[in-house]
Amino acid sequence: MMKTYGPVLIVAVVLVMGLLVGAVPDRAFAFRCGTASVEVGDSVSDLYKKCGQPTFKQTPRQTGAETWWYNQGSARFVTKVVVFGGKITAIEEEDYGIAGPVLPAK
Repeated sequence: MMKTYGPVLIVAVVLVMGLLVGAVPDRAFAFRCGTASVEVGDSVSDLYKKCGQPTFKQTPRQTGAETWWYNQGSARFVTKVVVFGGKITAIEEEDYGIAGPVLPAK
């Protein structure tokens, strides 16, 4: 009697594909400052050493998290970095930068 492995094979393929998709790095977890790179989990001191003073910084009193924006010029995206407890907790790209200082979106 021949066993059919069709359903088992389909489940295995779906699981492997899910693992592969999860293994692809997301650009929003890191960004470059010149030749240096910072990523989620890095310390604030590493961020400051590698990227310098942010273009704009905001610290809401309610959450204690800081948001730092880096404007890297009109040819690159403005990078928003969220810091909490001395560590980078999130990195997001926003619209293209501008030649002068950038302000956070309202």
